[in-house]
Amino acid sequence: MSLGRMAVALTVLVGTAGVALQIPQADGDTALVVHVGNDPADLRQFEQWLGCPVDGVAISTGQRDWTDWSGSIGFQLNRWRDTRRRLYWAIPLIPHGASLAEAGRGAYSGRYARAAREIVTGTPGDATIPIRTGWEFNADFFPWASHGREADYVAAFRRFAETFRGVSPRFRFEWVPNIGGTDDPAASYPGDDVVDVIGMDAYYDTRWLPDDARLAWAYTVERPYGLRWLETFANAHGKPTAYAEWGVMTPGAGPYIEQAAAWFERTRPVYQSYWNSDSTFQGKLSGGRLKPAGAAYRNAFASCRDADA
Repeated sequence: MSLGRMAVALTVLVGTAGVALQIPQADGDTALVVHVGNDPADLRQFEQWLGCPVDGVAISTGQRDWTDWSGSIGFQLNRWRDTRRRLYWAIPLIPHGASLAEAGRGAYSGRYARAAREIVTGTPGDATIPIRTGWEFNADFFPWASHGREADYVAAFRRFAETFRGVSPRFRFEWVPNIGGTDDPAASYPGDDVVDVIGMDAYYDTRWLPDDARLAWAYTVERPYGLRWLETFANAHGKPTAYAEWGVMTPGAGPYIEQAAAWFERTRPVYQSYWNSDSTFQGKLSGGRLKPAGAAYRNAFASCRDADA
């Protein structure tokens, strides 16, 4: 099944700072986004392999410390300036060594505002700027992990979004649990007024999921806090969905990819972003190592229409 790849038409109705952007989903249109790391040459390689341009590229900024957090924003703007692809930003809520509670109390609002101004200045025009922050908070590997401090996480996310939106109404904010886990992500939901899109990160990793790709997909959908939970929760809050990170790591993942394509066709997320990298998760399809899975991806998503960058 081939998925339509025209960029989502984003109708933005903006009130005062702190009012969420209203972003209705376009019928059948889901932006095709890819993560390739930090090298535009890898984006060109992916598009050549796919045979089509993508609608956007997913990028991340640093979290080592505040110097890394701030400096990496300009680095990414310069790095991707000539690609003519929409940037889908992942900006850490706080870097290592910072305090989640202090973030919620406004201690870092000046840093947030400077970053927002830099991104707006470096992104000419009036197009929406997608931002996700505080992602995978229901896991334990990021400094903004919310377990046992849900109220601090909510306050920090709200402060981040309100500060960015105070600089420009162009920003769109995505709240992104990691799939599964034991904590109910809803306990860390920051509120409909600061969340525009509700997303989820989900990978097919045969260390934790069945080797049978069909069984793995079924579990991905139906597991506690899985994809069906995401769509149900988002619908209850009147929000569109997104899949900011998904990937496979086995050549036999073709049926999983086919089911993912059918799911995206049915649920119509704002965008879906494949992890085409071997960094932290070995999901690179364009390198040939996962050739049968790569063929399934190309068959599902390479519609070869002109991308709306």
